[in-house]
Amino acid sequence: MAPTASSSAPHKGVERKRKAGGNGKKGKVFVEDKKDLLSLMSSITSSKDKVAESKVAKRKAVVDETAPVNSDDKNKKSKKGLQKEKALEEAKASVLEKQRLKKKRKSTSNKPASTPDKPVKKRVGFA
Repeated sequence: MAPTASSSAPHKGVERKRKAGGNGKKGKVFVEDKKDLLSLMSSITSSKDKVAESKVAKRKAVVDETAPVNSDDKNKKSKKGLQKEKALEEAKASVLEKQRLKKKRKSTSNKPASTPDKPVKKRVGFA
């Protein structure tokens, strides 16, 4: 059987040029002078900088879109927060007042019991 033009056998003619490194995913480029190295580095860094700048721009756009909505929410929350804060202050004041009254009651009830007229007899209770 004679080979045909459409056969999958490799053609031993002109090979196309490839980047060094075999058939891996990363294309390796070898440079021989400093100028080529610097140009390669600048092209890589500029592409990375462009990607980073685009991400920052997208983030800023998202923040700018949500900023007006958040300012309205903050005003609503601040009104609710003020009401809650007011209620909290009132609750604290009432608790402090109750504690003061409790201390006064304890101090007045301890004075008559502390009179040394009769010695206090210890008692033991059984269940």
